[in-house]
Amino acid sequence: NMIFLNNPTYRRLLIAIAFISITIRNWDDKELLRAFRNASVSSTDNTSTSSIISDGPVTTVAYAISITSCSHKLNPFDPAAVLKRSIELNSWPKHPKSRYASEFYVFIKTSNAKQYNHIADRCGSLLSLAGWNIIPQEEQVYQGLIKEPPESILKNNIGNDGCCGDSELIKLATYKLPHDIAVHLDLDTLVTNPFDELYNVMHFPPNTEEGKRARQQLVEVVAPTDLNRRSSGHPSRGSVNGTTAQKLLSNIVVDAFYTKDYNMISPHKEGHVEHVGVQGGFLVVRPSMLTYLKLRDMVYSGEFYGGHGGKTTGWFKSGYGKHIWGSMTIQGLLGYYFDHVDREHSVELNRCRYNNIADNARVSSFSRNAKLPRGTLIDQARNASDPRYNYKDFQCRDGRANCDDVDCQRFPIEKTRLVHYTYCKSPLKCHECNFMETYKEVSCYAFIKEWFRVRSTLTGEDKPHMEDDAFSTNVQWMREDGTVDVHQGNCYKEYTMGFCQGNGRHNYVSMKHRNMSLLPDN
Repeated sequence: NMIFLNNPTYRRLLIAIAFISITIRNWDDKELLRAFRNASVSSTDNTSTSSIISDGPVTTVAYAISITSCSHKLNPFDPAAVLKRSIELNSWPKHPKSRYASEFYVFIKTSNAKQYNHIADRCGSLLSLAGWNIIPQEEQVYQGLIKEPPESILKNNIGNDGCCGDSELIKLATYKLPHDIAVHLDLDTLVTNPFDELYNVMHFPPNTEEGKRARQQLVEVVAPTDLNRRSSGHPSRGSVNGTTAQKLLSNIVVDAFYTKDYNMISPHKEGHVEHVGVQGGFLVVRPSMLTYLKLRDMVYSGEFYGGHGGKTTGWFKSGYGKHIWGSMTIQGLLGYYFDHVDREHSVELNRCRYNNIADNARVSSFSRNAKLPRGTLIDQARNASDPRYNYKDFQCRDGRANCDDVDCQRFPIEKTRLVHYTYCKSPLKCHECNFMETYKEVSCYAFIKEWFRVRSTLTGEDKPHMEDDAFSTNVQWMREDGTVDVHQGNCYKEYTMGFCQGNGRHNYVSMKHRNMSLLPDN
């Protein structure tokens, strides 16, 4: 028996059988088969890089989104179709530099996965038309089974925590996907460049030539706070012994990539910069049923304690407490898990490269509330005689002395991999574009233009007609030197290609609902 277990091939076979058994037990058979019947998960021999390139992709990456409720205001078709298209354009085989294929899944919360019928569900049917495989999910954690240690507050409060309460934990289902690598994205995101630099690190071991090269390249996209934590033990303090980033990452084995949300802390408060929550709109993980069960058991333990201090509050009194938005669910739970439980295999990424929301790296004097992510004034808007237009930036949100390397509001979209419209707001809302004040607006307009550009690449999405002089508005662009050009033009044509026929959601030209999987591949 020991010989059998020590054989790598048999051991992988046992793990695969166990994974499949647990997965089938957790998902309804019919839904599982339907969700994966079109999936093309590649099984490749990793011993020859040249054969991988010539024969097809290295592997297929799972991309997942989640729907926790389907309100009448939600129209998931357009953002889902455009997000899917952006992933396809930056994956094998469409992108010439990507070696990873893509497959698409959506977790939809339901009270009964066995009886769920996506055709009878408005959101489910629209997402299916948009090209996403439906995987219905019941509760990841049953609130009534959460334990109540003395002074813990989780059981009675998790249902109202953050944006979506315990429903946010649906994102943990990403760990159950039967792929080597899985990505969970919020619906209001857009992929702008391939993620291969991350996937190569996860796929190729550090002792291979591919693996060594991947880890050297990883240095460029890792968060400086992550490197500080690895070298000095503190996110805002640099290396104490001169250890280079290359050396820190040379042998790393990564099971998760993520970004953090520094806008949700007050950097001047003790303990906050050491305990920052994960930004829940972007996760790259190595699927593992063991990790899924470990995270679920952490929630069932009930070990979450009240307070905003960032010292002995939150998960297991570690400091990941109520100062974090969504502290009881994904943002706080994974913040604690990645920083403490699986620190060696979890990497925080530079939030300008991945999950860029066009935020200011510094706290602004515009508001006493340090959590207000006010952008930096552009020169054209500054007025020394009016305090409303003469505020300044001061303290770095991540606690470092200099944070120019994460000033995402000035970061060129061409260098991003993923943008997130949470701060810029949805392109579908067709915001008026005469507002000209901060670098945030300049970057947001660039993000919006890219969303509509991706939409225009879909078959049948011809640009609506709009005269150049239909509107006279400000048009802003970031110059290469970081300054802003402002001139008169038609922003609706410049930024939205006419898909916004004016200001307001009612002026948005919606996509026609059709089966995107049947469209000609272009």
